[in-house]
Amino acid sequence: MGSDSEAEKSQKQEKERKKVIALAPIAKPLAGKKLCKRTLKLVRKAAEQKCVKRGVKEVVKSIRRGNKGLCVIAGNISPIDVITHVPILCEESEIPYIYVPSKEVSF
Repeated sequence: MGSDSEAEKSQKQEKERKKVIALAPIAKPLAGKKLCKRTLKLVRKAAEQKCVKRGVKEVVKSIRRGNKGLCVIAGNISPIDVITHVPILCEESEIPYIYVPSKEVSF
């Protein structure tokens, strides 16, 4: 019986390790758990209305054209050089942006 509880403990520890995501150092402001859930719901509704732009090229093009909205950026992008300019463009265009821990849905 003692080995079962140890096995359960090791499984819980393994799950916790998987939850830890390597975030980029520029991923600020990072959404908390509750805000991530709300952002996910918002993105799903926008996707139903076909109002979502995905990918760096598409988002940058949309910002430069003057479209407004909310920019949601994954915080675990690697290499971070790919997205470092997006928050700057958002600030210049007065578009709110937020970092979520991961692109994958794991809430």
